[in-house]
Amino acid sequence: MDTLLRLGRRARGEVPPIAWLILLLVFVTEYWWWHSRVKLWDGDALYYVAAALKFAGHSTDEALRQTGVFFHQEDTVDRIRGTLTGVAGQPGAGAHNLEAPRFFYSFLAVPFIWVFGAKGIWIVSLLCALGFLYVAMRLLTRLFGVQLALALLLLYQIAYSFWFFQTGLYTESLAALLIVLILTRLPLGRTTTRNDLICIGVLLVVLAFTRQTVPVPAAAIVFAWLWTAIRTRTWGRANEWAAPALVAGGVGVAAVGLVSTLFPFNELRHYSEVNHLGNVAYVKAHLGQTLGKIPGLVVDMFAREFRGAFAGDHGLQVLWLLTAVAILWRLRGVYAAMVVGSALACAFLSILDATGRTSLRYFVPMYPMALLLIADFWQSRDWSLRTLPSRPGPGTAESEPPAPQPAARRTTAPTHPATEPSTP
Repeated sequence: MDTLLRLGRRARGEVPPIAWLILLLVFVTEYWWWHSRVKLWDGDALYYVAAALKFAGHSTDEALRQTGVFFHQEDTVDRIRGTLTGVAGQPGAGAHNLEAPRFFYSFLAVPFIWVFGAKGIWIVSLLCALGFLYVAMRLLTRLFGVQLALALLLLYQIAYSFWFFQTGLYTESLAALLIVLILTRLPLGRTTTRNDLICIGVLLVVLAFTRQTVPVPAAAIVFAWLWTAIRTRTWGRANEWAAPALVAGGVGVAAVGLVSTLFPFNELRHYSEVNHLGNVAYVKAHLGQTLGKIPGLVVDMFAREFRGAFAGDHGLQVLWLLTAVAILWRLRGVYAAMVVGSALACAFLSILDATGRTSLRYFVPMYPMALLLIADFWQSRDWSLRTLPSRPGPGTAESEPPAPQPAARRTTAPTHPATEPSTP
């Protein structure tokens, strides 16, 4: 019994039980509400379920059959056959090298697929969301206190984006958990050790084969190092962010290169096809003209992104507004540097996607850094009410002069007589 109590106290960390209870009750209530009313999956989910079924030992035909039954798309599920097999000429084969690297999410679902069938994949997203909230709660509490941590995570759970991407059938659920785990290893209120650097490298490699979002945490760490170096004029070992930035930059580039080598994907052709710029040969032959179109395409794409993502998602609107204000207010801080770096990486990934219909999904990996920045901004402000002293009115106790106090009675005779008699 004592061992269980000791483990329980260690697991809850600095967070009091009542805070954990509130966070859990809100999560359970909203999880039930969203999952009973809203479809929290889209086209990519079919591939993730089919891949998980194949990893669990089913044949391609059986995996597609069960996937079609699970999503009630028995007649159209064959459109992802090529995405699943990678065989040229089969439907969806062109997307194989884009989807296949994201195998960790489907691989983790295998034990639950064995027990519950195709619907077992929901458990992976559920556990990832709970893990994200647990790690983020402990991290925010350690840095900014339990009240601010609880308030921000309750705000984050208002956002539809959280429920769609981090509890739905998306690899963003696992990617967000991996990124917040990386944040716990950084020099934020602590000293980064060699083991922390090893953990950062391992987590980045796992992230590379979960979702192509390695540039997001890598850019955040490198920008934190650069921000600190410029502000303190320390570029080498004296900069506490130097080692994490070296690991994040080195492992990040290596991981992205490995994924690109194992699963080559022609991004130029994809971008050209989505934006109707012509085939690759035409783009290369008219490169100047094509480059001139890109700024307008990017502006139009982000306009569609924000219109689609912000419509009705008031929690996400508040999160973005607070993040923007916090960047301006705390621009010199390391948290602002992390958000700026990660936001630029997210914008770059969104541009490469080129569709403008992602509901800002490429910005989901940025939100853990945004929560840290908002907490830092909020804590830096003095939100106490300040009132001007009021002038007392006539006849009040404050307007009367203080009554004279009688002199203290001397209890011992002085060594020398006083030169002047004291007045009562």
